[in-house]
Amino acid sequence: MNISPVIKLQTPQGEIQLPYQPGTTLRDLLVASGFPVRSACGGKGTCGQCLIRVQESDAIALTEGEIRWLSKNQLRSGWRLSCQLNPATNLHVRIEAPAIKTHWRHLRDDEYASFIKPFALRPPTNRYGVAIDLGTTHIRLTLWDIVAGKRLAGRAGLNPQACYGSDVLTRLMEAARSKAISEEISKLAITAIGQALTSITKKLTIDLQAIGEVLLVGNTAMMGLLSGKNATLLLQPEYWTQPLDIQPDDTTLLQQAWGLSNNAIIRFMPSLGGFIGSDLLAGIIATRLIDQPAGALLIDFGTNSEMALWDGEKLRVTSTAGGPAFEGCGISCGMTGEAGAIYRLKSGQGAHFELGVLGLCEPKGVCGSGLVDAVAYLRRSGQLDKVGRYQGISGDGFVLSATQPSIILKQSDIDVFQRAKASIGAGVCWLCHQAGISVAALSRVYACGAFGRLLDVTNAQVVGLLPPVPIDRVYLEGNTALAGCETGLLSSEGENLLAAIGAVLQVNNMAEDHTFESLFVANLYLQPMQE
Repeated sequence: MNISPVIKLQTPQGEIQLPYQPGTTLRDLLVASGFPVRSACGGKGTCGQCLIRVQESDAIALTEGEIRWLSKNQLRSGWRLSCQLNPATNLHVRIEAPAIKTHWRHLRDDEYASFIKPFALRPPTNRYGVAIDLGTTHIRLTLWDIVAGKRLAGRAGLNPQACYGSDVLTRLMEAARSKAISEEISKLAITAIGQALTSITKKLTIDLQAIGEVLLVGNTAMMGLLSGKNATLLLQPEYWTQPLDIQPDDTTLLQQAWGLSNNAIIRFMPSLGGFIGSDLLAGIIATRLIDQPAGALLIDFGTNSEMALWDGEKLRVTSTAGGPAFEGCGISCGMTGEAGAIYRLKSGQGAHFELGVLGLCEPKGVCGSGLVDAVAYLRRSGQLDKVGRYQGISGDGFVLSATQPSIILKQSDIDVFQRAKASIGAGVCWLCHQAGISVAALSRVYACGAFGRLLDVTNAQVVGLLPPVPIDRVYLEGNTALAGCETGLLSSEGENLLAAIGAVLQVNNMAEDHTFESLFVANLYLQPMQE
């Protein structure tokens, strides 16, 4: 009779025994048992993040992934990758890299889109409403007094679904594995939003039952994973450019989970195409892109970066998998744009440089804009060639902080950045080719997203992340997805706006065009954007 092994998990509250079912990995067991570990690759052993320590490690053969990602000291200390282990005997395990928990914080005034013009308010049917931007890495929401047309407060937090992968495709593949996993991924986001709503209404002493309307925007995958409807269709190429219905057939579950009344209206703003979500549509609404001069480009930076080009007649939209580097994830010393994040690096005399740190405290890591600045500085100083190789830098990499020498930009981090920025550059060039517009001739460039608001435009152009246009044509607009969602919640012009955009919309899938690959390769170089 075969007896399944038992995993004895060490937690701050003591030892917990988890029965192990053969055929699953330790990572899957931990996640399913409510002890998620960090993971960016969906358990394929290619990210090196799902770290655990195993007391009986010497009895288990190392895998190639573990040898690649773990140092000799870590291996001697029993560190392993949980996604690589299928134990055949009892183990004593401790999680070394637990999944980051979602802590909700206030949205600062400078995190809202900067220039968005007001729309005509619709006659309110409810007193309070909520706008939600459901991102791959972050969730942001605001509570509004619809009658007064006043934003009362905002919250931001990490999307806890990251334990199932840092990117859209990995999460979709995880959800496709089983109904149970799909439901768990959905539950994570639903619970997180519920916590934010409780936090914000408790602070303002507003009854959750008084919220009469909720509007959500986001990329199509995140919206479908939340609603549990049609998300995994995105794994089939025929759905990559088709609008998908991701509106829940019944919102009762969401009403109950969020503590809302049975009469509360919960709407999902429709997507533009398979991998082109309503977050881009919201940004187009917020910037009034089709009212701008021909040659106006919008880039919404994120894990799934989306972009739209208005050529005066057609609104060409597409998306590209930039990865989470712009949001500080996937970088060894990376973090989100919060207190302790290096967001600015300025050249000084000689080899000296100055750091700008959010919150005016000791640095803890580097966020996306600081990463751009660091790469630009290294290129200008000759310490990094255009191929992305360090020149004259020894050791583990480039030390960003003299006071915190563990904050090091490794060679692998440069590689991750290059791929992310090459995806953006290739997408921009590809759209411009389709419209017959030179990249340098763009009339306006809207850099959107939390990452976009902190960018140094010159540095972003030096490394090829933004088009080489005069700086006065570049607008750093912050979170236009949330701004457009707020407009949809409050405006009386919603239906007309959607109809006007739909009349000129052209959804493009770059994967169907072989020229995208050559543009991607050309934009891997750390130099101004190449057409």
